[in-house]
Formats: sequence, C-alpha cells, structure tokens
Amino acid sequence: MNSANVELEKNGIKVVCPVSAYNVSQIASYVANHLYARFPTLKISYNILYNEISHIPMYIAQMPVGMADACYFYKNSSIYFRAGLKFDTVERLAFHECIHHFQEVKDNKGVLRKLGLCTYAKGRAFGNSMNEAAVQFMTSYGTFEKRDVVKYYDVTFPTDSPSYYPMLVNLIKQISYLTGYATLFESTVYANDAFFNKFKDEFGVKQAYKIQEGFDTLLELEEKIIRINNKMQTKDLSAKKLKKYTDTVNSLKLELKKTFFNTQNLIITSYFDTRTHQIRTVEQINEYRKCLYNYSNLIGTSHNYSFFNDYYIAKMSQLDKIYEKLTNPSTALSIRSEDAVSKSKFRRFVNAIKKLFGLNRQSEYFTNEN
Repeated sequence: MNSANVELEKNGIKVVCPVSAYNVSQIASYVANHLYARFPTLKISYNILYNEISHIPMYIAQMPVGMADACYFYKNSSIYFRAGLKFDTVERLAFHECIHHFQEVKDNKGVLRKLGLCTYAKGRAFGNSMNEAAVQFMTSYGTFEKRDVVKYYDVTFPTDSPSYYPMLVNLIKQISYLTGYATLFESTVYANDAFFNKFKDEFGVKQAYKIQEGFDTLLELEEKIIRINNKMQTKDLSAKKLKKYTDTVNSLKLELKKTFFNTQNLIITSYFDTRTHQIRTVEQINEYRKCLYNYSNLIGTSHNYSFFNDYYIAKMSQLDKIYEKLTNPSTALSIRSEDAVSKSKFRRFVNAIKKLFGLNRQSEYFTNEN
C-alpha cells in the first residue's frame, strides 16, 4: 500500500470505486463551462480546462461523519466524493475541488509549496482559511448559487455561500469588494501574490496579517464545534458529559461571534481609515462616501452590534470637515468649479445621514450588488 493510501485510510477515507470515465467527462464539461464563462479574466480556454479536469483521478469513497462531502488530496492529485451523493451535487462539489487542483504548486520533489492564497513552509500552512474562503466564493459565483441572508452563531449576515463556509465567504467578499474581485480570483487560481500584495498595501501589512489570523481562528473554532457536535450525536453520553459538551459548544460559539466581529471591524477600520488620509478632492469624498455606504450591505450584524453605525456617522462628520477645508476659499488649495456645484448636495446628505442612518438594509444586498 502506497503512502497516499495509508494517509487516506488514516483520515477515514476508504475508496469504494473510481468515478466512471463517462461521469468524469460530464464533470469536466460542467466545471470547464462554468469556469470559462464566469471568470473571463483568468484567460484559460475551455479546451485546456476540459482536458486538464478530465485527467484528474476521481473516486467515490466512504468518508467519516463530519468530514466534507468532497476533498482534493494533493499527494496523489485526486478528488474523493462521499458515497451516496446525487450527481448534480457531485458536479457542484467538483467545482471547488478542481480549483484546488489548478492552484497547487509543488517543488521538484513533489512537495506542496503553495495552494492558491496558502503558503506551506516549515511544516505549517499560512493562509489556508482565507484560501478556502476564496475558493468557495469562486465556487458559489461560478455555479450560480443563490445568495441569502443567514444567521449563524447569533450573527446575521449576507453570504454567497449559505451552506459551505458562509461566514468566511462573507468576510472574503468584504475584502475583495475593496481590493477588486478579479485580483482575488486570479491569485486564488494562479497562486500568485498579486491579491495579498494589494491587500497589504491597502489595509496595512500588520493589519492584513491580523485579518488573516482572524480567518484561521474562525475556521478552527467552527471545526471544534463540529467535532463536539458529532460526538454528541453519535455517542451515548451521560448527563454530566452532555452538559460539559453543551457548555463548551456555547462558549466556542460566543468566541466565534466575537472573532467574527473583531475581524470585520478590523477590515473596516484598516481600509477606510487609510483612505481618509488620501482624500484630496471633493470627487474622492463622494467616491469614499458611496463605497462606505454600499459596504453596509455586506456586513454581519447582531442585536447588540453598533460598531459600523457609529463608525459610519463618525466618518460622515470627518468627511464634512475635510469638505469644508477643500471648499473654503481661504485655503491655498485650488478648487475646481464642479466642486462648488456639489457642495449643497453633499452637505444635505451628511446632515440627513446623521439623523437617519441605520443598519436594517439586508434586502439591499440583492439590489445594490457591486
């Protein structure tokens, strides 16, 4: 038995049979069609995509409870699907795993060095959670998954992926709304540094790494919750043991909620605080205002979350002061004629937003999508 099969069995994966050549061809056609049509900036032809995917070894396997229904195993570059799934489900899951296949970078010895946004060094993976979020975001978009507003762990938020990594997908979309979706998608597939370099430039190096750590913590906490819930469902537990597990899960859920909001708040402040200092014209003020206003349609909220509301109002006041400096004739700055025309509009907007701004706008996520 080779080392790949040993490791598979160690993880509870037992191969039942290979996916038939006909079904592999169907999967290759489905994934290639959607990748080609939905991600034109990748600039990969349909034929190249189809040929590459059709040569990926694929298997039906028995998989332990709690494990994902499909996985890409880089040591033998193969995809495994849980036995008993409907074929249309297999196709959608294959989209995610095929992206993993395209994004892997190995050295001459076959050792994995990069997987999209994730870097492997000294036995550790850096950026794995952010990479999973990006791959699932691409999968949801590529397979036309319906966006929804969901509630997990007492956090209500919009997501492109209601069933898989919903929170992480929400946060990666928040980031890529600000950095650009195309850059994220290209770096995810080609495993280059363009996205992370832009991420660091626009959010700050220290903040970018802290946000990445937030993604890792969220995934770790959710995996812990899933493992404990599986034990509670599959084992005959005493009342004392059941209470202990329940208390642990409740504690982890509170920690997860706190981590989500801390990460979201850091994304907001890191980007928008930096941009505030870069404003030089009234046009930039208007662009900033629009960007921050539309951003409210992406965030997660809860009954006691007021950070974004407070931050927004504070930023509107700050923009008002910047506007006064730019449009005051006594300043040394040159003002273009169109700036004066927009003065009354901007002032009216600031005054109105201070009185009326609120966060109950989840429905706008579906109509004001960028």
